[in-house]
Order: sequence, then structure tokens, then C-alpha cells
Amino acid sequence: MQFDSALFGWFFGVVLVASWALRRWATLRFGFLLVASYAFYGADEPRLLGLIVASTVLDFFVAQRIGASTSPRARRAWLVVSLVGNLGMLGVFKYAGFVTDSLQALIDAVGGHAKLPIVELILPVGISFYTFQTLSYTIDVYRGELQPTRSFLRFALFVAFFPQLVAGPIVRAADFLPQLDREPDDDDARHGYGLFLILRGLVKKIAFADVLGRVIVDRVFDNPELYSSLEIVSAVYAYAVQIYCDFSGYSDIAIGAAALLGYSLTENFRRPYVSTNLQEFWRRWHVSLSTWLRDYLYVPLGGNRGGTWKTYRNLFLTMLIGGLWHGAAWTFVVWGALHGAGLAVVRAWQRWRPAGREGASPVRRAIAALATFHFVCFAWIFFRARTVNEAWEMIRLIGEGSTYAPNLTRQALALTWGLLAVHAAPRRWVDTAGSRFAALPSVLQAAIAVAVVTALSHAHAGGQQFIYFRF
Repeated sequence: MQFDSALFGWFFGVVLVASWALRRWATLRFGFLLVASYAFYGADEPRLLGLIVASTVLDFFVAQRIGASTSPRARRAWLVVSLVGNLGMLGVFKYAGFVTDSLQALIDAVGGHAKLPIVELILPVGISFYTFQTLSYTIDVYRGELQPTRSFLRFALFVAFFPQLVAGPIVRAADFLPQLDREPDDDDARHGYGLFLILRGLVKKIAFADVLGRVIVDRVFDNPELYSSLEIVSAVYAYAVQIYCDFSGYSDIAIGAAALLGYSLTENFRRPYVSTNLQEFWRRWHVSLSTWLRDYLYVPLGGNRGGTWKTYRNLFLTMLIGGLWHGAAWTFVVWGALHGAGLAVVRAWQRWRPAGREGASPVRRAIAALATFHFVCFAWIFFRARTVNEAWEMIRLIGEGSTYAPNLTRQALALTWGLLAVHAAPRRWVDTAGSRFAALPSVLQAAIAVAVVTALSHAHAGGQQFIYFRF
């Protein structure tokens, strides 16, 4: 069920009214929200509900056993059960085909004659997100940072809460479960800001991301040989804007919907394209994933302990795995490797450069931001391309330097550069707009919402699936 569909609008309206009607009865409210979340997730493919239920049951039980165990060996054994069970399901459904295809390619390359079976499985929507979410819970319990909840209903709702279920933000149990111990937040200003976020997310998705996809990105990436160097570069810039508007738009809607239901979700994007280095970029882009990778992968690998070269290794491996998390393809591996190597270079630069001089002048900061943005755009080529060979072909075509641009429309240019300019504007402008909207009378907020949704419905033109639904 897409956030930008009329079906979701009706679904969310019913859930919103019913959940507030049940606010005084916590168990009934949680049960209703859980059923609604399962209905949301299973609307397109009900059979996949079994996987999320299995993951929920597994980690609820494992966390109970870890919490009850005093033996370090037993606690580790139960944690391994969680890791094997969750990563096993993720591996089978997301990576089995990738592994067999890669092995078959290797066999063919060395002249072998063996034929491996073709593996074609349905990729469960959001499996990467809820797998990381449940794993963080069991790991936190194992570390002693969180007490296991005794309520299966509340834990199941934490795992399946529909606003963030299929594309994040990745929620931590330590942040969400305590919210279930009190009545939902009934603050008019917060609800108004939540509505503002939903409208902003819909505008990002429908008016910007989908349009850029149609008018330039999909055309150029599908057939780059038909376009000039200038048109390909413009498509890469447009994709940088498209994926930001698409994914941050989803996060806006998720956070806004949760706020209207009385719950808080973590912020997921903080104007990432103004970053002056890759380290800062990953503090601003997909924040819930980058912090997850830091806390549950980079730190356990050793983090910045153990010397300089081990730090570089850990950065590289973390981003390499982070790239593979995004999808079962070598393009994502290369994308992750680029960011891992880039982060290692940034760390080396920071070690060599005297402290206190970084970003000392606006000019230096502007140059650093431009360099970071272009590195990110270069890496996006591999993220968006269908194969690594196609990505390199696009880079080769860019290198030709051809400048004719009959296919470069004013609409594509205006959206790309206009949105990048808005993106670079001070954050307080957006915050002020949201606060002023939240302060308006409810009737006026509703009128604006109706007007925006009506305008977007006329521009919808079928729409495109949210990009991160694939992950």
C-alpha cells in the first residue's frame, strides 16, 4: 500500500479515528494498531506476513531467554540464534539469487560446465528494515542496555508499526517501547506539525521525485547511449535530487503519520547535500541506518580502536556491508565500497590536518561541500545503474564531453537546481514554516491539506513506487 495512494488516505483516516477513540484502553488500542499494521503490510502480498510474524516471535522469545540467563555462554548462544534466524531469512529471500548468479558467472568465466539452479524468490517489502529493527532489540538486551519487554503485543507493534514498517526510519526499541507505557501524545501543535510533514512528504514524492524520474532520470539511465555528456550529468544531478525527495518524503510521511497517532519517530534526513565531507554526509543522510551501522557493526568490528589502519578497515567494511544491505547486486557493493574508501580518506585527512582549521572560512566550506556533493553524485551512478558495466559506460560517455542537449527540458533543469537551492537554504526557514502551519486553526490546516492533496492528485499521473521499497 503506497503512501501516495487514495487507498492509504482512506486507510489512515479510519486508523486515526479508531486509534484515538481507543486511547483510554491501551490493550485494545495496541491490538487494533497491530491488526492495522499487518493489514497494511499484507495488502499486496499476504503470504509475506508469515516472515515478519516469525521474526517477531523469534526475537521476543530470544530476548526473554537472554534476559533470564546469567551465563555469558548461554546469553551468547541465544544471541547467535537471533542472528542466524534473522540474517538467515534475510539471506535466503534477498541474496540467494544474487549468490547463485554470481557463482554461475564465476563458473562460466573459468570455463566450467556446471549449471546452478535459478533462484527466484519474492523479495518481501521492508525485510531489511524490520530485520535490523528486531536485531537491534536483541543486541541491546544482550548488552544489558535494555530490559526485555514482557508484553508480546507491545513488542509486535514495535516491529510492525505501519508508518515506518517498509522503508524506515529504523526505530530502536529503547525509543519506541517506552512511548507505549503512557497515553499517546495529544498535543495540537505536534499534530499540526505532523500534518505539515505528511503534506511536505507528498509534495516531495509526487511533485518532485516522480516528475524528475519521468522527465529525465529513467530515460537517461535506461538508455545512456542516446544522450550527450551534458544530458547524462544532468540526469545524475536529477537522480541525486530524486532519491533525496523520494526517500526523505517517505520519512516525512512516516514521521508525520506517527505524530498524528501520538508517537515520535526519529528524524532521518538533515539537509545531507550541504555536508562538507562524507562523515558529515552520513550524519545527515538516512540517519537511522547510519547510526545503526555505527552502533551494531562499526563499533563491534573495533571502531577506531586498534590503530589507524584497522580504523580504515572497519570504515570500509561497514560501508561495504551497508551497500550490500541496500540490494543484492554488485552495483550496491561498488557504491558501498566507494563510500567506505571515501570515509577512510576523510578520516586520514582529519588525522593529518591540524585541528581547528576545518571549515574555517565560508569559501573553504563551499568548496568542501561542492566536492562532497560531486563525490556522492558519482557514487549515485552505481547505485542507480542496472549493472556495473552500465555505470562505467555512463562514466565513459560523460568523459566524452559532448554538450548538445536537445532532450534537456526546462522542467528538469528548474526542478533539479531549484530544489538544490531550496535544500541549501537555512533549516530555520523550513522549521518556521512548519511551526506557523502547526499554529494555524485546525479548520484552516484541513483546508490547506485538502487543497494540496487535490492539486497533487491531478499531477499524480500514476506515480512510481517509493525507491526504498526495494530494500
